[in-house]
Amino acid sequence: MTRRPLFAVTVPLALVLSACSDEPVDEAPQPPANEATAEPAPAASASAASAFPAGEWDMVSSGEGDGLFFAAREGEPGLVHIFCPAEGALLVNVNSFRPVGSEERLSFGSGGAVLTLVADPAGDSLRGGVSGEGPVPGELRAALTGVEGVSVNYGGQSLGPLPPVPAQVAQDFDTGCND
Repeated sequence: MTRRPLFAVTVPLALVLSACSDEPVDEAPQPPANEATAEPAPAASASAASAFPAGEWDMVSSGEGDGLFFAAREGEPGLVHIFCPAEGALLVNVNSFRPVGSEERLSFGSGGAVLTLVADPAGDSLRGGVSGEGPVPGELRAALTGVEGVSVNYGGQSLGPLPPVPAQVAQDFDTGCND
């Protein structure tokens, strides 16, 4: 008498039992393999917008340059400050970041438009936290307005994503930075 392996009996039995199940199987019809489907992509903006913290971007201009900051609530210090001093540079400050002695890069942006700035590993004694500085990039507006939101990274510290900067505010800030 030859023995059949156990799986040779159990697999067909399981298939037969599942076919006889009383529970309906909810299967969507599949289009033929050679036919293109036109399903709309899921709306990323609705879910992405709900993931952003509450708050807003504000812009301030003076003889010293232009500043853009995100504040979570009225009267609280801004979470991130982005400056274009009159000298034509770009400076990003996050006062909640702590200096890391071996880290000299601070990056910020949105999606594929990420800018890398030089950070002082000793911190920013004038503004608090950590600041990164560099030339005003051509892709500044894209780094501020991407649908993914604005994020800032320094070493292992991250802030964001914050809501994208409104298009008109980003345009005004970009124009002020490039005057």
